[in-house]
Amino acid sequence: MTHSQVASAYLADLHIEKNELGVDFLNELQSKHIAQYSFNNLAVVLGQELPLDAESLFNKIVERRRGGYCFEHNKLVLTVLAELNFEVRLLLAKVIYNRDIEVARTHRVTLLTLAGEDYIIDAGFGHLGARFPVKIELGLVQDQGDAKYLIIKNAKGEYCYQVFKDGDFFTLYLFDLHHYTESDCVLGHFYSHQHPSAAFVNNLVICRKFFNEIKSLRNNEYHHVINGKTQTTTITSIQQLHQLLTVVYELDIDIAISEFLFHKFVIPKAA
Repeated sequence: MTHSQVASAYLADLHIEKNELGVDFLNELQSKHIAQYSFNNLAVVLGQELPLDAESLFNKIVERRRGGYCFEHNKLVLTVLAELNFEVRLLLAKVIYNRDIEVARTHRVTLLTLAGEDYIIDAGFGHLGARFPVKIELGLVQDQGDAKYLIIKNAKGEYCYQVFKDGDFFTLYLFDLHHYTESDCVLGHFYSHQHPSAAFVNNLVICRKFFNEIKSLRNNEYHHVINGKTQTTTITSIQQLHQLLTVVYELDIDIAISEFLFHKFVIPKAA
């Protein structure tokens, strides 16, 4: 399957027309992507292979409806945008969740330049991620209708990708504009799905995000956020988990997988 075929089939699956390839097109692509294809680490916790070539990603995310995490989602999106002749390149970021800590670059995003302006395209962050691309314009509060985002620089000269949370702006991750290659992703990708202390190895995480609505699952809790108000449901049975996975997240998995996940992540976290 060529990159051109991947791009065409991807846009067709999301019902996106290739009309004017501007900001509105990018907004539609990112928002439809995170609503349709779940952010999750199922393949990680099931010990499956996670190849990052475009054809494998298209098969897993689009055709098989299995979703994925940042190295998968954002590689697929970059492939599509590059095929549409957008000026894009990958960046690697450090997820800090508003803490003053040094961590590895384990988050992949896309830098897109359009009409002389730079944007962060991120279809692989989950619950707190943006629905639309975020412009790299320091100090500009970007209201996306259901959330606000801001990019500033810290004392070290790093860009801070922030979301408005609990009354203030909260830094999700740090990034720079250095040149990175696909080879640079290998270490972060390997750590994220193989290292015994990695968060994605030790937790079950799934999310779909819509306008004013987030459907987020973490281990033994399902969080349904509507208009900023969260309803939390504790998962207590295999059947309940299976229904969430197959109905809410539209994941094509059988009951045996739900049973495995329930015993590995739901029961231990509830104890």
